[in-house]
Amino acid sequence: MKRTSCFLASLVLALATSGTVFAQMKESGPRDADRTLQIATASSLFVTATLGTIAAINQPTWFSEGRCATGSPIFGEYGCGGFSTLHGISALLSIVLYTATMTLEFTAFDWPGRDRHGSGYQALSYVHLVGMAIQPIGGLLAAVPQVVGLKRDSGFSRALRSLHLMTGWLIVGSFAVTTSIEL
Repeated sequence: MKRTSCFLASLVLALATSGTVFAQMKESGPRDADRTLQIATASSLFVTATLGTIAAINQPTWFSEGRCATGSPIFGEYGCGGFSTLHGISALLSIVLYTATMTLEFTAFDWPGRDRHGSGYQALSYVHLVGMAIQPIGGLLAAVPQVVGLKRDSGFSRALRSLHLMTGWLIVGSFAVTTSIEL
């Protein structure tokens, strides 16, 4: 019941955000709507990466055994079990916002770069695009490696969780740089 409520709440938030953006686009044009979406997406990506970092600190990674193993997890027992769900819900919102942003940019502008930016901007645009395509898969496999027949406490899960953490911050950084160039 909790997961359904959380999912519905995040869906309503995503729809409200996209509704606001599309209303703004109708009134002021696609550039203003794009700016709004970029800021909302950058903020959501940052929150998701922060929540993911907390979840990773609690779980085994290449960097440590995790605070759950040492008995001092961030957010107590919730940090060891349910906190990943909060990260997942935030990730869903980020995916929805990112998809809306990229859809607008692909349809309304010449993405990437809009014929105005150099190759560095274009490279960073591809970094976050490819990253966002693979990140959800890595996150799901790190959280539930059983779907590919591996044990939850395997080295695979530890490695994938570590890579997922680093990729997440790479996506946040590359998206933040391209967004700051646009603004």
